Amino acid sequence: MRVTISAGELTAVIGDNEGYEGQRAGYNGVHSLTSVHCSDNLFVPGVAGINLEHLLDGRDLPDRGDYFEPRRQPMEVERLSDQSAMLHQDATPTLGVQSMTVFTLRVPHAMDIDLRMVLRDDALTYDYLLGFWASYINAPEHLAMHFLGRPRAEEVGEAWQVLDSPAHYAHSTVCHVDIEPELPHHMSFETLAFSYSDLAYTRPFFYGRRANMVFALMFEPGEDVRLTHSPSGAGAGNPAWDFQWVLHEPEVDREYRLRARAVYRPWAGEDDIRREYETWDPLLS
Repeated sequence: MRVTISAGELTAVIGDNEGYEGQRAGYNGVHSLTSVHCSDNLFVPGVAGINLEHLLDGRDLPDRGDYFEPRRQPMEVERLSDQSAMLHQDATPTLGVQSMTVFTLRVPHAMDIDLRMVLRDDALTYDYLLGFWASYINAPEHLAMHFLGRPRAEEVGEAWQVLDSPAHYAHSTVCHVDIEPELPHHMSFETLAFSYSDLAYTRPFFYGRRANMVFALMFEPGEDVRLTHSPSGAGAGNPAWDFQWVLHEPEVDREYRLRARAVYRPWAGEDDIRREYETWDPLLS
């Protein structure tokens, strides 16, 4: 099932894991995002953006498909208003994670994203829960993600950095400068989540460019959010601009919340994107 929401310059199609004509099953999230300035879907048609793909705690799973548990389990989509929709998934059978995401379009060119996770099963293999959201970008001229940060080995400094991993699973993930990135695991399944870049970010946002547009994704500070890139997440020329949210020592039945904002607008330079982040108040989203 899917619903269409609109506000200002943007129109979005929010869908669950069910397939339909032109849409593959298992790709929940934003099936389409378009602007009055660019009618072409930002995301690869048939897949999605802000797609809840993995829930991981470092355990090895005999069935590879279980690593994609959020995409395989039923999910419900509900229209909340003309500009807002909600996705909800009951506790998953393997890790026992219940999740909810509310997407709300804001005038003129933003989408607020309210993410919530609740651990319902006290059986984590390691003391963390990692949620992984993928966004498959539709043939951008520029494959890279850009963010403010510095090399992880340096103790001071901030400048624009480029995350342009050379291959899938190669130097994929960037953490905050104050976070030690390595997480314990004994997974035989190779994943972008545990492939680390030598870079680190200082502010929790990134941008990428497509045609005359820019797509930026920003997160409220104070959370262990990780930025992840693949040059070919949806095939050659279709990169993945992903993110992770790691909960350390999560408590059972406690709701955890992360506020994010996506901006999709004509490109007007890096200072413009920095201002979008600096003027955004997550608590008012």
